[in-house]
Amino acid sequence: MKICGLVAEYNPFHNGHIHHMQEARRLTGCDYLVVAMSGNYVQRGTPAVIDKYERTRMALEAGADLVLEIPVLFSTASAETFATAAVSLLNQLGCVDTILFGTEIGDLTVLQELAEVLNDEPRMFREYLQDGLRSGMSFPAARAQALDFCLGDRIENLSDFLESPNNILGIEYLRALYRLGSPIQPMTIHRWKTRHNDPDAEFPDVASATALREMLYDDDGGVEKIVPYVTPYTAREFALKYGVCTPVRADDFSLILQYRMMTEIDHLTDYLDFAPELRDRAENLLPDCYTFKEWANALNTRNFTHTRINRALLHLILGIKTADFEEYIDEDFCMYARILGFRAGSAPLLSEIRRNTNLPIISKMADAKNILTPKGLKLLLMDVNTSNLFRSVVYNKFGTLLKDDYTAGIIKYTE
Repeated sequence: MKICGLVAEYNPFHNGHIHHMQEARRLTGCDYLVVAMSGNYVQRGTPAVIDKYERTRMALEAGADLVLEIPVLFSTASAETFATAAVSLLNQLGCVDTILFGTEIGDLTVLQELAEVLNDEPRMFREYLQDGLRSGMSFPAARAQALDFCLGDRIENLSDFLESPNNILGIEYLRALYRLGSPIQPMTIHRWKTRHNDPDAEFPDVASATALREMLYDDDGGVEKIVPYVTPYTAREFALKYGVCTPVRADDFSLILQYRMMTEIDHLTDYLDFAPELRDRAENLLPDCYTFKEWANALNTRNFTHTRINRALLHLILGIKTADFEEYIDEDFCMYARILGFRAGSAPLLSEIRRNTNLPIISKMADAKNILTPKGLKLLLMDVNTSNLFRSVVYNKFGTLLKDDYTAGIIKYTE
């Protein structure tokens, strides 16, 4: 039995993701596709545009065999943490043979060379990195500059290459495989037609998730605009759910953010990604900012990427602290495998996983307290509580009460 792992957010699910799945099956010859997917909040530091159960259904309908949830503590973290947690989850299943991911370069050799430098951190790299940080550069910018100094003569257009989130994630997947000593074999494909953050739809059949979210946020027929770029099933589901439970955006959490800012202003640095500089700026801005977008724009500084600021704000909203993160980084990150959904024909896959993994498999939330350690249960309840917050926001915006994690159940897709 051959099993290929994919890491995704599907925010929203689109034709590029179909291509990813098809290429995974073609190139690996796998029998099953296992997806490690973000839940209701994503790595760019925002809520997902539609809830995790709807996105799970879309993925299963398109060909995924099993969807597992990446815990929110890791799905909203840095690229390094997000990638490490996802790879750790797939690795601990004990039977995943390959992991396939899309990058702008589509060249595994180049990605591996960069991953090796970042893992080994030779002296020259460390010196250039520190020079960049001392000059006031953000960590991602300083790291990119250090890599350019070390490898720029061997890798063409390295600076541009390192600006791509997919290339960065690809490098982090490889670093994680190396650090974990994983037997999973990595493969990469060239990202299909669009770049990760392309704001415009330049092709008739594919657009980036960024462009699709902007279409959905457009009150003037947004849901009709996405039709050429998504599967018929996804288009139908968005048409049915539009204005009912989607689109969700960061500004929908603004009132919660404002309250947290007012009550936690003296403790902001306790929260993951909230550096002292951001705390000081937030204190000065408190009387003038009210929405998530206003806060993100006002806190913008060359020392921090826009995504880092989004993540800091989201962690404040969700109550995720640095101490929470530090509690789990020495525990192989994921302490369980929580099933969001599976295809009806994937029973042999589930049996194979159960034979090979040491992770508790959560297929029924009511059983979690009996099979998880107190520490594992705490990690799971972070997902439950933040999902309840997502449900509350959806209810207040649309008047729709989504099922909670205990009543939603596993999505079982039958063709």
